Amino acid sequence: MRKLFILLILIILTVNISAQNKISIPKAVLMSAAVPGLGELYTKQYSKAGIFFCTEMLIIYSYLRFDAQTQWAINSYEQFAYSKAGVPLNSSSNYYQLIQNFSSSDQYNESVYLFARNIYLSANSPYYDPETYEEYLANHLIPLDQEWDWQNNANWMEYRDQRGEKQDLEIYSKFTIAAALINRIVSVLDTFISSKKILRDQRKYGQLSVLPDWKQKGFIINYEIKF
Repeated sequence: MRKLFILLILIILTVNISAQNKISIPKAVLMSAAVPGLGELYTKQYSKAGIFFCTEMLIIYSYLRFDAQTQWAINSYEQFAYSKAGVPLNSSSNYYQLIQNFSSSDQYNESVYLFARNIYLSANSPYYDPETYEEYLANHLIPLDQEWDWQNNANWMEYRDQRGEKQDLEIYSKFTIAAALINRIVSVLDTFISSKKILRDQRKYGQLSVLPDWKQKGFIINYEIKF
């Protein structure tokens, strides 16, 4: 039992020392770029690896949470628009933006008429063209089956607040993506610097390797130093 325990310890030492002697900077950097902390684990920086792993898990958790909250906010303002303004569920994002900017479809259509008259029917306008005026109205006016009316400013303001909350959550989600990128950049730089230091120390102090010799039932210990 004692011999088996000693053998296990020596095998662990063999794996650790051999892995350290075979450190590859490109490999370490790529591992950190893929998963922050993996390069630190490869170069035996266990404390740093734990910090980067925990940071990555926190970032992933934050992203998933903000994404879930964003979906909840979207469902919330869609239901609110349906119940308070008669907006059909699952309308386009452009339509939901439109009903945020105008209190009713009548108000929006009035702005379309005003703009089209000033551009295409004004005698002083260089774009005077009655036919283009009619085409513009056909393309931009809200039809009867898509009308909306918030009834009062309180409903309209509540909807705008809900849309603002959704937009804030989307910004937070983008921050988590940026944080994940920064975490990778820091991990890559840390791994690159640490790997170079390890290789430099190996050249300075030499390389020790312990390999099992199964035929002789023992171990081969090598120490190499370069001058």
